[in-house]
Amino acid sequence: MTFGGNPIAEIIPPPPPRRRPRDRLHINRLPTDILVWLVQNGPQQFSELMDLRRALYARKTLGKYRIAPRGHTMTGDEKFVITGPAGPLLILSNKSRHFLRRTLCRMRRRKRWPLIVYK
Repeated sequence: MTFGGNPIAEIIPPPPPRRRPRDRLHINRLPTDILVWLVQNGPQQFSELMDLRRALYARKTLGKYRIAPRGHTMTGDEKFVITGPAGPLLILSNKSRHFLRRTLCRMRRRKRWPLIVYK
């Protein structure tokens, strides 16, 4: 405490340190952006497309796409990681799994591959 100085300035505490942004808290977390993952790991042939669709449907490893369970979310949905040649993708819900399957169907139409027939 100094005499003759501003007593109010001495009472006010210094501001708290700045917090890191929320994204930087989990730097090594798995990506969840399906469209970005598809650009990097998308199937190049019809057989790869079928392997990926079957792996997503059965939640089992097939072809070059590996599936690893990661437990359940707070709402009870099953979480799993699908790993392609270029990297992993965390699937957090059935909605995201169905979105990926629908996107693969649209990709099949766009590339004019044959119809999907399960035997």
